[in-house]
Amino acid sequence: MLTKISTYITAARFQTFTISLFPALLGYILANNSAPNANATFLFILTAVVVLHAGANLCNTYFDFKDGVDTKEHNSDPTLVEKILSEEQILNAAWLCFAFSMMFFGSGVVFMGRAHLVPYILFFKGMIVGFNYSGGFRFKHHCLGELVVYSIFGPTIALFSYSCLSKGLFSWLVFIAASPLGLLAAAVLLANNIRDAGNDLKSGVHTVANRLGLKKSLEIYSGLLLLPYLQITGLVLLYERHYALLLTWVVAPFSLYCAVRPHLQGVTTAIADMFPLTLSHYHLVGAVYLGLLTYCMH
Repeated sequence: MLTKISTYITAARFQTFTISLFPALLGYILANNSAPNANATFLFILTAVVVLHAGANLCNTYFDFKDGVDTKEHNSDPTLVEKILSEEQILNAAWLCFAFSMMFFGSGVVFMGRAHLVPYILFFKGMIVGFNYSGGFRFKHHCLGELVVYSIFGPTIALFSYSCLSKGLFSWLVFIAASPLGLLAAAVLLANNIRDAGNDLKSGVHTVANRLGLKKSLEIYSGLLLLPYLQITGLVLLYERHYALLLTWVVAPFSLYCAVRPHLQGVTTAIADMFPLTLSHYHLVGAVYLGLLTYCMH
């Protein structure tokens, strides 16, 4: 039983869950809510976000296999190609995640004690895009993957979390503050797509990486890693407060290393482990940023 559960967790790519966790935490931090049910509400909202992310990842596994993107020779998830789980099991697990996500969101609404339109719009936007990323419209097949990831794993989740805790309000501060996390998440996807560029093209999947070529893709990748520092600096200067956020620059050398690494070590060597390195980069920079933001808000 435990082995079966661990197989589903692995298929859901649990190592990427921080990419939805961090923007949700950012919304919570900026809501700065001291209401009696704020923490309980956030726990339900956070669970809804992560479970929805799991459902989207399972959909991606299913449709990548169906579309011939994942094969025995080349795959980012061996669950279906090695018949660890069946197609039906993966798809059912995805629907179950979507159902549980709605249940947790509904429970969060009960704890909010009020129903507002903004959280509903953002939640169902996330669910629709999560499915259509690799199924339905297939955003990832039309060079829209990085844009979708920036939008969802940056402003959308942060605003969803914030609006659930602040009477359904929209905040430009939250939108701007979440943008660096969105760019870092887009960098993770781009690293994955750069590695898979040739295989994706053979499968008929058009990504930024295989449409623009390696040189331009690496330039965009570098921009996605470094631009967040300028955004954070702009945020501080715009609102003339939270100067401690400038300490995020302490980890900028690691970002610069990741950006120039393909030129230092050679493209072939760098691309091989670009995805896990970029994910680790997201964890480090995101954790430092959120830690400093928490300090500024208290």
